Amino acid sequence: MTTTPNLLLTHIVASQSQKEVTANAAFDGLDDALCNPTVIAMADANLTLTDAQMLGNMYLSFTGTLTAARTITVPVHAKLILIENDTTGGFALNVKVSGGTPLTFNAGDLRLLYCDGTNLKAVTTPATVVVNPYDIGMFVAGKPLGSAIAAKFIATRAIVLPINLTGSEASAEAASTGNVSFTIYVNNVSKGSVNFNTSATGTFTFSSAVTLAIGDVVKLTAPGTQDATLTDIAITLTGTR
Repeated sequence: MTTTPNLLLTHIVASQSQKEVTANAAFDGLDDALCNPTVIAMADANLTLTDAQMLGNMYLSFTGTLTAARTITVPVHAKLILIENDTTGGFALNVKVSGGTPLTFNAGDLRLLYCDGTNLKAVTTPATVVVNPYDIGMFVAGKPLGSAIAAKFIATRAIVLPINLTGSEASAEAASTGNVSFTIYVNNVSKGSVNFNTSATGTFTFSSAVTLAIGDVVKLTAPGTQDATLTDIAITLTGTR
């Protein structure tokens, strides 16, 4: 049997019986292509969509936890498609046809695309989920004692701390003599660190995003050995709510 050129819906053959079966299947396929939403749970890996996923849906929401940016390859069919990056972890999805130029969807981006049969084109600019900033400020006076709790924060609302604590800042009045690492705990579980490497400016390690619930405790603990010179440390953790 022959099909339509883009949605691959089966044509009615002149000699066939029960033409309504083929006609109704085509109507349902057209309805899905124009209206149907679906959620695709991604593994932490690149993904190639099937024809059925591309042609049988109007809206695709991608979920799952990512540890790096991933690529989604869509089949080459002329069609409008609405795509949302609803993954967690803070990484982008790069959406493309095979051999084509990828379009980047940051976490939370929602965009309408058109495949012209050769490449993907953005019909709309990214619409990103609205988030409100919520920064956590800490100050450690003087020289922190070895293994001391240097600072502590209790969450009063849900707060998301991003992977790598992107946008956070740490600074001291006097640079450290050696390499100094303060451990960041959430509810007494180590999640990352603030590091001063013979410098007055700190850097962060934070391997995955963390969502704080009301009452969760963020704690900053000094290293076991007190640094000779590191003094008066200000730290601001950038989060959203």
